[in-house]
Amino acid sequence: MPVDPVCGIEMDEGLAISFEYNNKKYYFCCEGCKGIFKRKPKKYNNS
Repeated sequence: MPVDPVCGIEMDEGLAISFEYNNKKYYFCCEGCKGIFKRKPKKYNNS
């Protein structure tokens, strides 16, 4: 199960909001966490 890189919540991939950054797909619990990631992706990008 994917984990939201912003808040750390584990979620079902089918219910998560996805976003691709640097050819890697990230999953988020909500649009708010996705927005935070998009503003500072290097802070949360571990690849």
